[in-house]
Amino acid sequence: MDSDDLVYFQPGSIVLIKNHPYVVRSLRRAHKGHQVAFADVGDRNAAEEIRNEDVFVAERRSLADHEFWPEDLIGLEVRPGGGVVVDVVVGSAQDRLVIERDRGTFEVPFVDDLVPVVDVDGGFVEIVELPGLTEPSD
Repeated sequence: MDSDDLVYFQPGSIVLIKNHPYVVRSLRRAHKGHQVAFADVGDRNAAEEIRNEDVFVAERRSLADHEFWPEDLIGLEVRPGGGVVVDVVVGSAQDRLVIERDRGTFEVPFVDDLVPVVDVDGGFVEIVELPGLTEPSD
């Protein structure tokens, strides 16, 4: 869970899990992230039924400048050198764009120094071509 998304888990918020609404009772930091308690989940068995399930919210938060939803990046043309963004790998330190070219795929860290231009409306990203980094691995 991204720290910006914690706003959706404030007490009283409603989220959907397996197409069922759940009211957030509390949120606390845990060893590997956060734990959410729901008002209508009263015992361990009920909690296990929804553990590791996808959680949906009614609307997304507003994005800051230079912030993008992964699905908006997929399909963008890559300039220069050609290719297309086929996936976004979300990482703890940084995200990476997975780029496909005729010769295979490679990943580019999604940082300003290597991806200086992202034009979602224009349908392209610009990457810095570096030997060894922008060469397909497969």
